This record gives sequence, C-alpha cells and structure tokens, in this order.
Amino acid sequence: MKRLLVIVTGIAVTTHSMAQEKKGPFQLDGTITGKNSGFVHLRYGNGFYMEDSCAIKNGSFSFKGMLSEPVMATISGDGEDGYDFYLDPGQMTINVKSPSFEDAAVTGSASQTEYQELLTARADVQREIAPLAKSLEDANKQYLSAIQSRKSDAELTALKSKADVAKGSLAPLEERAREVSYDFFRSHPDSYVTAAELRYFATYMKPGDLKSHIGKLAPFLQTSIYGQELSDILNKLQNGAPGSQAQLFSQRDATGKAVTPLDFKGKYLLLDFWGSWCLPCRKNNVHLKELYARYKDKGFAIIGIADNDSKPEDWKKAIDKDGIGIWTNILRGLDANKFKEDGKPQPGDIYNMYGVHAVPTQILINPEGMIIARFGSGGENYELLDTKLAEIL
Repeated sequence: MKRLLVIVTGIAVTTHSMAQEKKGPFQLDGTITGKNSGFVHLRYGNGFYMEDSCAIKNGSFSFKGMLSEPVMATISGDGEDGYDFYLDPGQMTINVKSPSFEDAAVTGSASQTEYQELLTARADVQREIAPLAKSLEDANKQYLSAIQSRKSDAELTALKSKADVAKGSLAPLEERAREVSYDFFRSHPDSYVTAAELRYFATYMKPGDLKSHIGKLAPFLQTSIYGQELSDILNKLQNGAPGSQAQLFSQRDATGKAVTPLDFKGKYLLLDFWGSWCLPCRKNNVHLKELYARYKDKGFAIIGIADNDSKPEDWKKAIDKDGIGIWTNILRGLDANKFKEDGKPQPGDIYNMYGVHAVPTQILINPEGMIIARFGSGGENYELLDTKLAEIL
C-alpha cells in the first residue's frame, strides 16, 4: 500500500477514558464486483487527512490504519468520484457493488449504521428536493444570463418571478430536511455522526441555536476534534453576530487601494459576502444596486467581499458585468494554496473573522462599528435587509 499524509491542522485533542469514545486501529477488507485489477484509493481523517492506495487482487483489497475517532472516508477507483462512508476503529468489511464505486455495503461500523439511518430518514424529502433544486438552478442561470445580456426590465421581472417561485417551493422542503436531521441529532447525542454532521448545519443556525446543539452533545464529543471545530465555528459566528464589535481588516480593493472598515466610520456599512460563481449572489447584486441608489446619500455604504482569491480575473469580470463597481469591492484574503497545505484558519481571511461559511451572507454595521444585523448564514432571511434599512435610514 502507498500512503500519503496530505493535510495537517495541528489541532491537539484531549482524550478521556470513556466507554463511548472510539479510537485505535482499523482494518477494512473489501471486495468489488466487475473489477479484478487496478487500484482502490481510500481518503479519510479529521484534523488531518490520509490518502491510502491498495492494489486489487482477484476482486479483493484491504486497508489498515489508526484512528483517533470515527471519520468520514471516501473509497474510489482511479479517476472516479467514489463512495462516502464512516470509518470506525475495529474490523470492517465493504462490498463495492459495481466497478464505478457508486454503491457499497459496509459492515462493522456502528457510525456508518447511524449515518445510514440519517440518510434513510432524509431520503423521501431529498427526492422531492432534487427536481425543484434543479429548477431553481436553471431559473437563476436564465436570470443571470438575461442580466448580462441587458434584457428589458419586463423580461428580467418575468425571469426573477420564475426564480422566486422555484425558491419559494424549495424553501419549506429544505426546512423539512433540516428538521429531520435535527431530530436525529437530538435522539443521538452520543453519536460521532451527530457531531460531524452538525458542522454542515452550522451555516443555517444562529449562534444561540448552535450553542444549544453543542451543549447537548455527550461530553466526550464536545472535546473531540468535531466538537472543537464546532466550538470554533460558534466563536466565529458570535464574532459576526448582532451586538458584537465589527472585526477590523485591511485588504486591497479592485483598483489596488487599501480598504478598512474604519474608512466608513460614521456610516451604516454593509459587508456583502459573495462570489462570482454564486448565482444567488449575482442575482442579489441587482437588488443591492437598487438599495444602494436609494440610501447612499443617507449614510449607507457597501463593501463587497468576494470568495474569488484563486480567480481574481473572474471577480473583476463579475464586478463589470453586474455593474457593482459603484461600491468598494475586495477579496476575502484567503491563500488557497497554503490552506490546501495545512488546513489552518488564516488571520487575514475576512470570512473566517466573521464566521461566514456560505454565500451570500450580509452583515450590517452601524456608524459606531457595532454589528446590528446579519442576513443569510447564521442570520435572518435576506429579505429582511430591506426592512432593516428602511427602519434605520
């Protein structure tokens, strides 16, 4: 087997001798139908990531390693997407049911059994979500294309209405899917799956809700790597929550000028977290331009903070196409290559400062430098931005 350690975060974990904790060696023995040669690849870890490769011999393969706790793993062939499952310490087997690694059966992993329980509980609503999500994606693409082609206001209004209808139909289903997951979390407070999956739901939660979920985890999970990640997410969310002092940063704008929130002292400042690749963000730009025109002479300013550090040319093209050069635009300040190497948060990353894990997200700061509202991930619905601005301006 060929093994490569690819990412290390440097997080130290305090362990306790509790029966619920799972750590130690693992062995994964597998079979695969329709494939008698080539290699199988296993990627796993939390806090660090291991990549392991094993040759297929007579349709069989085997992996061994050490785990500090159960982790999500991906098993795949050469150039294939792979199958995701939970890897536990101990003896496990996996039967890959096709040469394309799309389906598999895992035994010996209690965490995988729990994960499968969660997937089964969500299956019905996920089937309902899939076609509506595709409709919303298509509608957003059509709307964005129309904006870039400078279509008439009537055409834009019709396309926006179509996208809004799709979004409205999707929203209650997405909420239902989240509630199914929250039910699982509440009924499995001592499951590593709960702690691991909570990280992906933190973007939908306000700080108080996330704190409540963390507090209900078994003590050994709160001190696990997953628990430490959740605590870090919570701290960052609180940094970007209403009532907190706005974090200071300095970043070059699209023209090369250094920008800091202090430049806008005395104004209501909206931090708009977005990306050129994010269709809902691009759609929001149209409405933001309307709000900016309405309130810019009343002490309102915007800093657009784009998740485009690795492709600044796409960022500048989007600024031009969407006509948002009327306000200040900067990048988030993430060194993507360094992040791939060590996985550690970076002091200059504005998204990390404000606990932004999904875009679009908007944070409103008052003239005294205090956060007074958050919209999107970890905050209120985007639509309430209009209400808030009308209230204060």
